[in-house]
Amino acid sequence: MSQGDNDTEWAVVGERIRLAREGSGMSVRELSRRVQVSASHVSQVERGLASFSVRALYNVVSELGISMDSLFEETPAPGEDPPELPADDVVATSPDTSLEEAGIVLRSSDRPTISMSSGPRWERLTAKPETKAEFIEVIYAPAPGAEPPADFIRHDGREYGIIVRGRLNVQVGFGRSVLEVGDSIAFDSSIPHRFWNSEAAEVQGVWFVLDRLDDGTQEDFPSAAGTATHLHGF
Repeated sequence: MSQGDNDTEWAVVGERIRLAREGSGMSVRELSRRVQVSASHVSQVERGLASFSVRALYNVVSELGISMDSLFEETPAPGEDPPELPADDVVATSPDTSLEEAGIVLRSSDRPTISMSSGPRWERLTAKPETKAEFIEVIYAPAPGAEPPADFIRHDGREYGIIVRGRLNVQVGFGRSVLEVGDSIAFDSSIPHRFWNSEAAEVQGVWFVLDRLDDGTQEDFPSAAGTATHLHGF
């Protein structure tokens, strides 16, 4: 991905953050205080001149009460009307509607993408935003001998991931491990955690985050047997 593409992404992301902030009645200075980033940096991000780290972006969406999905380029900004895609079940009754048109299939070339200042690139794997869930592929750039990032991430929800290519360092709480191809992980996202690539090769992982509901519980998630298993935090 070129620097020009990254600049375009953040011009869109920054504008969406600005609209959400203004819609909430929050000043740049107040948002910067809450997310512990300088006011000048927040202003630069909103104008598409800079980008946030993963940690900072999670803090921003949390403070503004918006979803991460709302920041992707092809997702309407807060307050905008959603794209008019047919309901999923329309394909069962309409022979003229393709799976792409119904928002069921997303081609790899059409994935909405955000590249973080801290290195990873996120690619959304759903054709349209999902309620209370995020399904993304994350690409971690080569960084031979890299040290762990200084900041931990924490946010609501429960997180699931699997490594498709490369070796990824992970830390959840005080525990550390290295995930290799085919290895998977599941944990409460409110526990401080961080991921980093210290290898000379790119790392590719697929992540699913099930968001927490307002009452602190989580959505029922269907088990392999077809019954609902209620997920709770640690």
